Formats: sequence, structure tokens, C-alpha cells
Amino acid sequence: MRSSTIIGGSSDRNKRQSADFYATPSECTNALLKAFRPLFLGKTVWEPACGDGAISRVLESEHFIVRSSDLHDRGYGMSGIDFLKSDCKGGAIITNPPFNLAAEFIRHSASFGVPFAMLLKSTYWHAAKRYDLFYDTRPLAIVSLAWRPAMSPERGKSATMDFCWTVWDKAPSPETNYCIQKRPVHG
Repeated sequence: MRSSTIIGGSSDRNKRQSADFYATPSECTNALLKAFRPLFLGKTVWEPACGDGAISRVLESEHFIVRSSDLHDRGYGMSGIDFLKSDCKGGAIITNPPFNLAAEFIRHSASFGVPFAMLLKSTYWHAAKRYDLFYDTRPLAIVSLAWRPAMSPERGKSATMDFCWTVWDKAPSPETNYCIQKRPVHG
């Protein structure tokens, strides 16, 4: 098996999804809310890469007011909205950004001075080229998911990639906290 198959990239058998679209399983958003609900309470939450509405639907079911948009039309929210050319107008941001644009999404979100959270590969911050981004934006917390979400169920039953939420408050944090979330159990 080629490493690109393991880490979710493209291979002869598995092509990358168009525009890096991978729907976020609901338990990922539930884990973020379990750890950081108070940071986002009372704010309109913008999901600027809403795709099919996976994150937005969870937030709405938890009684958040959600503004959902995406550059591409995937049947949910307002389409044709380029987050990187848009203004936030207050509130908060929660999204699973396209991986190839994650750094730009982080910089743009940080420019608004609002709380925001990005679902990223757990190894996202393990690259020298992202060192300055981390220290310039100084996340409040990194929340590792203690399971592998099935972002590409068509690739088989066993998910192969680890994810974390990186969470920022209104301004760079003097210290980044780290925690691990178990998969939320509903029943």
C-alpha cells in the first residue's frame, strides 16, 4: 500500500476529493463542543467551508445560530462565497478547511479577532513551514481526537488519519493548552 493511500492523499486507486471536500463526521463537532462550547455560546457561528452541512447541522441541533457558506455548491448554505475574500462581521468561525488552504483560512480567521476553530490533520503543526503561523496566531488549545474519524468511508471501513481541532480565542494566547477528547457517546 502506498503512503498516499494511508494518509488520505491520492493514489491510483483513490483520487483526492474535488476541492479537498471531506464531510466531517458529527462526532468530531460534538467533541469540539464538549471541550469549548462556552467559547462559542451566544455568538453567530460562521461555517465558511460548509460543504454538505455536516458541521452546520450539528451546531444547529445544539441551538447555535449558524451562517453556512461555501465556494462550491454542495447543496447546503450559500454557495459562491469565497471565505478568503470575505469579511466576518463578528461572531465566531468553526470549519474543516480544505487542507491545501488551511494556512490561508487560519490567517484570514485570525485577522477578524473572533474565536475560531479549525479541524486539521493531527500532524498539521509538525511542519517547519508552519512554525511561524503557529507562533503568530498562538492557538488557545489543540484538541486531539482519540479516534480516527471516517472522512472517506468509500476507502474502506478502517479510517487511517488522525485529526485535531485547533482553537483560537479573540487574540493570540500566551500559552497553548492540549487535551484529548474521547469519541462522544450518544444514547
